[in-house]
Amino acid sequence: MSTRDEPVGMPSTCRWTADRPDSCPAESAVDERAESAATAIVLPIRPRTAYVDGAPLFCLAGEAVLAWNYVDLVAHLDPRVPIYGLQASAEPRTIREYAASYLAEIRRVAPHGPYQLLGWSAGGFVAHEVAVRLRAAGERVRVVLLATDPAAPTPAPLSADRFAARLDIDTPAFEPNTSTSTEATAAAINAALAGTIDLTGGDLDRIAEVSTAAAAMVTGHRPSWLPGDLTVCVAGRAPDGTDRLDPGATVRNWRPYVEGAITGFVLDATPDELAAPELLPEIAQILARTSRY
Repeated sequence: MSTRDEPVGMPSTCRWTADRPDSCPAESAVDERAESAATAIVLPIRPRTAYVDGAPLFCLAGEAVLAWNYVDLVAHLDPRVPIYGLQASAEPRTIREYAASYLAEIRRVAPHGPYQLLGWSAGGFVAHEVAVRLRAAGERVRVVLLATDPAAPTPAPLSADRFAARLDIDTPAFEPNTSTSTEATAAAINAALAGTIDLTGGDLDRIAEVSTAAAAMVTGHRPSWLPGDLTVCVAGRAPDGTDRLDPGATVRNWRPYVEGAITGFVLDATPDELAAPELLPEIAQILARTSRY
């Protein structure tokens, strides 16, 4: 069920996949390693072609760093919709710096709108800021936020084990945050992905560092004024799995920063689960229903 400005109620082309990591060249390569297509700032999930020519969807990973989990949206969205992941890097230090960096990538992929933005957690704040800038330039843009609340505490960064858990990969039991545990976690991820991604413990350490920086940039951030509408997807359960007492508060917390209508959807999930593969069909339905730019 959805609501506007009120507490919400409960409610074929080139494609990167884990078994074909280099099937799509990176739009913005960060280096020449074989896995660059999966770790570059822009992850082409279903790139634009003559037949994939709808309003492109850009999925922002936030402190999750990598946008691999959005790949399954291909199975649930209109096949005419191009899909790109926007992944975190070590360079930007603030929400607005990230927005400027991502906006340049978005404009390079699609110089003109309409656009669709989907952002999780810290990535939701960046998506909101990108939407502000696009609308100021006269573009049409639809923005949907997942687990993004201006009044919520700073999100927790992604550890190596939590990164593996988001990929639904079991890891060996070791003392956490040690070189042994990160190497073992990397080995488990590589094995689960059939060796198509060659991650090392050092790679996971760098992912954790970028995640920490991405999570920290939320502290003290005050969202800009958004001319237009906003959609927010709220976790109906707390991180520990218990029911949230007032999930509609997220909609009210966005009210000071949005000129237009705010539509809220409460999903039966924890904040982490809002970007999990099993929730993507429901997220795709929300994207399809939220037709206003």
